[in-house]
Amino acid sequence: MPIVKPVRRKPALDMTAMCDVAFLLLTFFILTAKFKSQDAAEIETPSSISGIKVPDKDIMTISIDKDGKVYFGIDNQVNRRAMLENIAAAEGLKFDEKQIKKFGIQSNFGVPLNQLGAWLNLSKEQMGAFKQPGIPVDSTAQNDLAKWVYNARKANNDLRICIKGDNFSKFPVFKNVVGSLQAQNINKFNLITGTEQAPAGWKAD
Repeated sequence: MPIVKPVRRKPALDMTAMCDVAFLLLTFFILTAKFKSQDAAEIETPSSISGIKVPDKDIMTISIDKDGKVYFGIDNQVNRRAMLENIAAAEGLKFDEKQIKKFGIQSNFGVPLNQLGAWLNLSKEQMGAFKQPGIPVDSTAQNDLAKWVYNARKANNDLRICIKGDNFSKFPVFKNVVGSLQAQNINKFNLITGTEQAPAGWKAD
């Protein structure tokens, strides 16, 4: 009697479950992603070998570009709105809800106080094309930057201050920025730099 050979079948893998998981993950990442607005200026920071990382939240960033223009920003929309309302009350300015909402999504800006309302009235395309002149930061203790710093801390006293200077930014501007902070008894801040590999044998203190 001949031996009956079993029929050999190629193994099959059902990918239905894998596709479902992939689409679920994709949907999750799309829904939880946060919108990031365009920065007011490109800043090329100098490099350093510091191992200290910038905090993830409660950050106030003062940026200085290569032309010496100063930009300001904080990292939370609720705090931005509160900061704008604080400075409006202090300076006698008025902003409608549309302007406040638009200001809330700006990661940073470089517009003097007397031009802020007109800037917020621009369309999204016009704002992107507008060359911001920078925040005034002269040697006086009541310059625009000092007012923003004060009202930002009033909105959130836990803000940690970071200065982000371009590799070719000018020292007199940096000096005025630090002077604006010291006028409010702020003597502790972080400098944001690029990362550089530490030399052999180097250890962080």
